[in-house]
Order: sequence, then structure tokens, then C-alpha cells
Amino acid sequence: MMYKKEYRLGVFVFTILFLVFCFNVRNSWSLNYTPNVHWAFCIDTSGSMKEKGHIDLLRLITKKIITDFIDTKKNIIKKGDRITIFSFDEEARFEATAIYQTENDILPIKNTLIKLNNRSGNLTFISEAIVQAMDIIGKYDQFFHTSALFVFTDGKSEPYSPKWTAKKIKIKKTRDRENLKKISLLEKDHELNIWLGVLKWDAFEDATSFVKKIGKGGHLIDLTDFNRLSLEKALRDFAQTVRSNVKLNFNKDIDFGTIPYRNSESYQKKISFGILTDKISEPPAIKGEINFEPDNPSEIAKAYPIKIKTTEDKMVLNFKMPESNELKPGTYKGKLKLFPSKTAFGTVVIEPSQFNVQFKKSGFASFIIWRFLTMGVLGILFLMFAIRKIKRKMPIKV
Repeated sequence: MMYKKEYRLGVFVFTILFLVFCFNVRNSWSLNYTPNVHWAFCIDTSGSMKEKGHIDLLRLITKKIITDFIDTKKNIIKKGDRITIFSFDEEARFEATAIYQTENDILPIKNTLIKLNNRSGNLTFISEAIVQAMDIIGKYDQFFHTSALFVFTDGKSEPYSPKWTAKKIKIKKTRDRENLKKISLLEKDHELNIWLGVLKWDAFEDATSFVKKIGKGGHLIDLTDFNRLSLEKALRDFAQTVRSNVKLNFNKDIDFGTIPYRNSESYQKKISFGILTDKISEPPAIKGEINFEPDNPSEIAKAYPIKIKTTEDKMVLNFKMPESNELKPGTYKGKLKLFPSKTAFGTVVIEPSQFNVQFKKSGFASFIIWRFLTMGVLGILFLMFAIRKIKRKMPIKV
């Protein structure tokens, strides 16, 4: 009985510590962001991908994804990225998904790609694979604002066979039309980029037509010659468009000025920066907070939020201290951290992302001295003005 009580106590303590750990990890994750992407691959496993007398395209494409894309040394994927694999021929199949943190996390993806080489299906139902991939991507949309879908095929879209019954063909045609309607809606909100990789020249014309149906979100990758345009280059080029950069004019320190000793209203200061945006067609959504050093004259909250407004070429910091009257006189120092807001989380890289900041709170002595000096100067000016007026009114001596 004594053992059970100790065991329960141990479980209770472990649970509390685990919850505290998760809470802290969650907070640190939100600050130490990386520009994450959800990468989805739809791979054609129809018989023509392993046609006799031709290159084994299925084996080649799976090998390229493993060696060119998933190889962490190539630095295309980043920690926090998710990878999802679909295969398709007559039907579409969800194969595997994993979020990359360590090498072991993506082993199931590698194993799945190797196993795909044993597949040999019929027909090519491209639209079904895209729609199913869209559904999976939608489930993780809040965590990966930016997603990329790659479809690799060697043939044109053939969702049905002329040998089928009329009823079965009608069902497939209807499903294909419905899928294309769903996909074509993407161009309105730019929800997803779909890259169709063509592996054979005889499928190029049909692939071009299919991409046009997708709209603005559709892109064509010519992979008919792996030596001329490698899969690695195609993925790297797209990764660069996904991970947009915001560069600020370099400033080593930011000075928010001096807060008066007594201020009836909250202290407010605005500072503007020039920014350069890379491949961003709208103002970047950026948040910021200041972490103050512990040896400041007064205690301030560890993370102090700061409002930021941006245009395509400018960023304005709005520093506001509602409790400025409660601060002790002296110089306050800290670091300003900039990171993407949740509306654009995982898409913006800010360089530099940290600045040294400071502001001063004037003391009682300086406050009184400046008041006396100001009053003295004003008094002297008034006296000089009064003397001049009096002299003008005095009678002129002859």
C-alpha cells in the first residue's frame, strides 16, 4: 500500500513537470521561429513510369527526392518543415507524413519512397491526387501558412479507361470535373502553389493545359531532361520563393529618446526603418517585443510588446510606455526581437531580427534644472522685451 502511494505521488509530480515543460517549449517555439513549409509530393505510380525499354522514371524520381530534397545537407528542407507523400494511378493513396526535427523523423518518408518502386498501376488520375493532398494540407494549414504541392507524372491525365462500362466512366468523369473545380478555386486566394513536374515530352502539351486549368496557383516544371534541369534545382528555386526575406537597413542600436520626469500622458515614440522585401507582393506582417535586461533601474515585464506597421518599403516601430511615470530615473537597455505574425508565420525571414534598444528616464534634479533654465530664459526674454517697450515710451531728452 505504501508503494502505491509513492507511485501515485511520483506520477503526479512527473505530470506537473511535464506540463510545465510543454508550456515553456510552446512559448519558446513561438519566439524561435523558422520559416516552415509543408511539402507535399504526389508521385505517379502507373505502369508507364516503369515501361520496358525506357528509363525507370519511378525509381529515378523517388531517388532524386531522397538524395536531392530530403538530404538535410542540401539545406532545402528546414527543421519544422512537414513532408507528405501521395501516390496515384487509377486511384490516389495517402502514403506517409512526417515533421522534420531530426534525421530519424524522416526515415519513414525515405522507406515509403523506396517501397513505391514496387508499384505498377494503371491509368493516371492526377486531379484526385491533388484534391486529396489539398485536404491533408488543409488540416495543417494553421501551422504551415505556406505549402507547396509537387506532382510528378510521365503521362497525360487519364482517370478512366475506354474499356470500362459507360456508368463507371460517367462516375469518373464527374469526379474529375468536381476535382478541377476545387483546384481552380485556388487561384482566387493563392491558398496553394501546385507544381506539375513533367517527365516525358509526349505529356508536355497535356500538362500545360492542366496547369492552365489550375490558374495562378499552377506552375509547370520541365523535368524531361534531368541533366538540364535537376529536381534539386526546381525544389531549391521554389524554396527561395517560399521563404521570403525582409531586410532592414542596418542599425546597431535603437534609441527611443528620453522620457520626462513627470509626464501626464503615456510616453510614445515612433521610429521608421527602410526595408527591402524579397518576392513579397504585400506589406509583411511583423510582430516585435523587447526583452529588458535584469539590471535596469526599474523592473519591467520580461517581454514588452511593441506595435509595428509596415508598408512594402518601410517599417514603423511604435514604442509606448503607459506606466512611464512609475519608472525610476536612469538608462534602460534591452533587445528588440522581430518575428513574423501568425498571419504570415513561417514565410518571412527578417534580417537582422534583433536590435539593441535603450531609452532614458530623466531624474528629479535634471527635471528641476531644465525647468529653471527654461523659466530663466523665458524670464530674460520677457524682461528684455519689457525694457525695450518702456524705453520707447520714455520722453526724449533734448
